[in-house]
Amino acid sequence: MEDEQIIELLENRSESAVIELSKKYGKLCGAVAQKILGDFTETEQCLNDTYFQVWNSIPPANPSSLPTFTATITRNIALMQLRLRRAEKRGGADPLSFDELDEYVSGNNSIESEAERKELVKTINEFLYKLPELKRQLFIRRYWHCCGIPELAERFGMSESNVTVTLTRIRKKLKEYLHKRGFEI
Repeated sequence: MEDEQIIELLENRSESAVIELSKKYGKLCGAVAQKILGDFTETEQCLNDTYFQVWNSIPPANPSSLPTFTATITRNIALMQLRLRRAEKRGGADPLSFDELDEYVSGNNSIESEAERKELVKTINEFLYKLPELKRQLFIRRYWHCCGIPELAERFGMSESNVTVTLTRIRKKLKEYLHKRGFEI
């Protein structure tokens, strides 16, 4: 079924929309959640929450890309579940790749409004498009897809230390790039 048809089913509040959404994007969303959560039971709960949130979001939302819209919801829910788990464990032992970016882009009081957040996203995207393809892929796979260092090393034919050094240098350049564009780091 085409995305437009699934969106139409959601707009018409047809329960078959959730079934079609699950058929078409269940594997994608499951992979996103599993990467972050690493637990089958939590992944299943995350998928259920995703479908519920998509159901409640369309309408009024009318996404231009249903897979991106759905995967982003899944990712946000999985991250929230992981934060809750870590809070319960008082910090837990789950190392998160996005923790490496905290000092650069999150929890910063100067980025309060939605307009500033959008400008930050735009600036980060500009930075990423200026990177060579390999570095851009490393960055995106690490910080969006939450891939581990060993997985990245194998995928790109690099040593783990080379991946770590490359990501550290990219983060440093990102920090400089954001600072030059007026974002307080």
